[in-house]
Amino acid sequence: MSTSAAILSKKEKKLNKKTIDYIKNKKLVEQNFGSIDVIFKDQIDNVDVDVDEVFKKVNFLIPDHFLNLIDLVYIGEFEAFKERDINALFADDTLYISNQQDNNEDLLDDIIHELAHAVENKYGEHIYGDGKIEGEFLLKRNKLKQILTHQNFDVSELNFLETNYNKEFDSFMYEEIGYETLQLLTVDLFINPYSLTSLREYFASGFEEFYLGKKLYLKDICPYINRKVMVLHEGPTREEENERYF
Repeated sequence: MSTSAAILSKKEKKLNKKTIDYIKNKKLVEQNFGSIDVIFKDQIDNVDVDVDEVFKKVNFLIPDHFLNLIDLVYIGEFEAFKERDINALFADDTLYISNQQDNNEDLLDDIIHELAHAVENKYGEHIYGDGKIEGEFLLKRNKLKQILTHQNFDVSELNFLETNYNKEFDSFMYEEIGYETLQLLTVDLFINPYSLTSLREYFASGFEEFYLGKKLYLKDICPYINRKVMVLHEGPTREEENERYF
């Protein structure tokens, strides 16, 4: 499972500037995959990963009006990845993707997941404006609290009503409980354990499931995300969005 971040810290803004300066002074490999421009700061470390095939699939799956939200994709090693224990990042209309990938599917889900944050950045008001996805998320968070309490985990100090990313909350889930245990406890509640860490990751995981997983499963487990993504995928006008779901 990929770990990503959608918010740029001051350090990461410096990283972005360093990356741009690095590109200006180095002859990096730049390739075009359909409508996607990719700059390889570092080559993919796994020779079995077929980058051409991965981006071919991205272009096939994702509508142009989503892909057009991205200026560039950088692939390589970045300090922010090590500092925050992540392997992908969306910032300034750019995707930063780790060059350490297990296989084609690993690279593909990193790209799709970060594209979700680009879509969220553009259409945030449409996605969250009516409060339905947030309400759905918080109901599940409350159910999660009940489940963990029943399993004798002490969650009394955690704020289950916080929709933004909270390091203390995430650390408890990842280190004290473990994602494998959470997967078993929340199989009919959350798409995956990472999706329970924040509202933004809840949406991004649902977006990823829409394109790479089972749409019927998404419709069943996260109906409001399914509706929002389905409408945005078709690229309707605002009036049509309001009439159908928003």
